[in-house]
Amino acid sequence: MCRSYITLALLVSTLATLTIGQAPSDDPFEDETNQCQINVHPEMMKSLANSMQAEVTCDDLWNNLLLQLHRTRQNLTDCRERAASVPTPDPSDTFCQMLLDDAQRQMEQEHNRYAATMEEKLHAAQQATQQQQDAKGALQKQLDSLQDARNELYLDLLLANIAIGETKQALSYYALQPAKLPTEKLHEQIVRSVYRVTLYQDQRLINLITFVRGIRKVEERRSLYQLTQREIQKRPSQRDGYVAAIFALNVREDLPVYQTNQRLYSDLAGPLEQRWKEQLANGNYKEVTEFATRQPKYFQQMQTSLATVDQNRWVNLKFDKFVPYVNALPQPAQRLEVLRQLLKQIRERNANNSHNHLVQTARQFDICEQFINKGKVDQTVKKTLDELRGQFGAFSKGKDYKYYLAESMKQVG
Repeated sequence: MCRSYITLALLVSTLATLTIGQAPSDDPFEDETNQCQINVHPEMMKSLANSMQAEVTCDDLWNNLLLQLHRTRQNLTDCRERAASVPTPDPSDTFCQMLLDDAQRQMEQEHNRYAATMEEKLHAAQQATQQQQDAKGALQKQLDSLQDARNELYLDLLLANIAIGETKQALSYYALQPAKLPTEKLHEQIVRSVYRVTLYQDQRLINLITFVRGIRKVEERRSLYQLTQREIQKRPSQRDGYVAAIFALNVREDLPVYQTNQRLYSDLAGPLEQRWKEQLANGNYKEVTEFATRQPKYFQQMQTSLATVDQNRWVNLKFDKFVPYVNALPQPAQRLEVLRQLLKQIRERNANNSHNHLVQTARQFDICEQFINKGKVDQTVKKTLDELRGQFGAFSKGKDYKYYLAESMKQVG
């Protein structure tokens, strides 16, 4: 009796635990509920069968039932935990996800269309920009070409005005020269232009020197002086002529330049002055006379030095060859200055032996006086003439200009 009851109870309990879940719904579209299926092992069924056949005590059978029931519950608990760990998707979540995916696809399509449109616009803008850059480049080339042509014109006008002696206009074009052109290169072009044609080369060089004096910056004047001096020294006709004297005298007058580089003066003026003095001592007055005739302003700055014989040369000087130099000069003031220097040197160097020198000088004085009286001169010249005539009487008591002139006539007669 105990065994049958227990067996029946075990079967009922086992069938009750095979399926656990909610009752099925009448809605055919409702999702299927979660179900948990329990596997009944063969060992469990075998144990139940054995319990009905074997002669076991009621206690043993009850304990066995409890053990099987415990295992069944444990199996059911594990099943529920597994079901709980895998969430069932909510139908509303699935619908929202579909809407979200559809919206995302639409956004991607819109983005792609927008990106394609922007790419086309960007490409068109790049093409337009490139066209503008090309046009700008072409305009810049034209502008550069025009500027180059203008600068060449300014340079040509600068050189032309220097050549013809239009110093003021030349200086204005000099100020318009582009800053990008190196100053040294510009100066080389200026100096070379003077020697481009041989004809009137000396006059163009003199005009250049006048132009240089008008430049404001000292370093630029010095640069042009140095380049010009180099060219003068290459050419004996200029190095040994009055052009070199004009250059040197201008440098000496330009004190800021002269003080920084005195050789610009001395390297040309020194050798030239010695050369001319040597010529005058030997009776050759041609070059000095040409200088006095063509450039009297510059000659005036050298006339005293040229008329002064070096101390160590005076003793052996052939005075009869030197003294006619007085009347080789073209202007009365020039002649009177040479007479003044001659009388001064005779007084200083031949005070006790002055007769022959004074006789020869009186003869030249007479020629000079006749020359002056033929022309129209101011009272200053006549006053200077009378002053120099009186100096003849200061050498020997009772002997004046008339005395020495009379002695000179005897020698001529």
